[in-house]
Parts: sequence; C-alpha cells; structure tokens
Amino acid sequence: MSNLYDRLLKKEAKLAVIGLGYVGLPIALAFARKIKVVGFDINQKRVDMMRRREDPSNELDASEFDGCDIHFTADLNDLKSVEFFIVAVPTPIDSQNIPDLGPLLGATRTVGQVLKKNDYVVYESTVYPGCTERIACRCWSA
Repeated sequence: MSNLYDRLLKKEAKLAVIGLGYVGLPIALAFARKIKVVGFDINQKRVDMMRRREDPSNELDASEFDGCDIHFTADLNDLKSVEFFIVAVPTPIDSQNIPDLGPLLGATRTVGQVLKKNDYVVYESTVYPGCTERIACRCWSA
C-alpha cells in the first residue's frame, strides 16, 4: 500500500481545507492544482460564490480557480472520504488581545465528526503554543 503523499498525488486520496477565508481559499486552490481537494466552509453563500469562481474576500481573480480539482461544500458528508485536513479558520482577538477560539473549536468539532484512524489534521490558524493540542483533546475526547 502506498503512502498518503503518493495517493494524494495519484488523486486516490483527498485533502480538505476547513475554512475558506483569505487564508484558506488560496491554500485550497494551491493544493487543488495538484491533488483532489474538498474546500469546506460553514457559510453556504460563500460556498456558492466560490462555485461561481468568485472570491468572497475579493483578493483572488477568477483565473486563480483555473485548473483546480476542488469541490466546494458546506456539507459535512463531503468530508467523510477525506484523509488529510487543514484547518484554516480565523482566531480574532478582542480589545484585551484575548483570542476568540470559537471558530477553531467549531472547526475542530467538525473534523472530529468525520475523523478516522490514520487521518492527518494540520492547523493553519494562529494560536498560542499548546492551544491546538488542548483543543483537539477537549473536542475529540468528548
């Protein structure tokens, strides 16, 4: 059996990007030029825009979607066949510089609903050291 990297390149496995904002969408499109990608966002209106090759953040031209093997979705079921997840959700801070971990917790719970043995999860969100380990343990052990 080949490793995940080889299976991704052969398009026998899929990668998902969770959160398609100004960070997640460019990451998803970059990967989608080489492998199968599921672009997941909880906002159906944003998903509909990306399906029309429109960047909701107005930072990417429609041509950036050219040649990409990507399926945009807000449907959790579309993540069940994914083996590699990249979480790219915002971590805004309040006036006292305390991060709002709500989006990260929500995305982690989403991935946790479809996560299988031997799957990979990478966090692209900006957080303090140890945060994702504690969040993942808290969300996935519940």
